[in-house]
Amino acid sequence: MLTVGNNAIQIIAYILVMMLCAYGGGRVHQWYKHTMDRDQSFRDGYNHGYRALFALAARRARPKAALPKPSEQRDPNGPLRD
Repeated sequence: MLTVGNNAIQIIAYILVMMLCAYGGGRVHQWYKHTMDRDQSFRDGYNHGYRALFALAARRARPKAALPKPSEQRDPNGPLRD
C-alpha cells in the first residue's frame, strides 16, 4: 500500500528530524562555548584582581624612608638655566 504521498511525507519527516538535530547540536555547541568563555573571563578577572591587590599591598609595605622628601623632589621641567 505504498503511494506517492507517503514518500513525500517521509522526506519531509527526515528533513524535519535533521533540522531538529542540527538545532540541538548548535544549542549544545553554544552552551559549551559560552561556558568556556565565562570560565576564561573568570580566570582573567581573578588574575587581574590578584595582581591589583598584590600591587596595592606591596605599595603600602614600602618603607617611608625610601620616599623622597618634598624639598628633594626634582622640578619636572628640569633645572633652570641662566
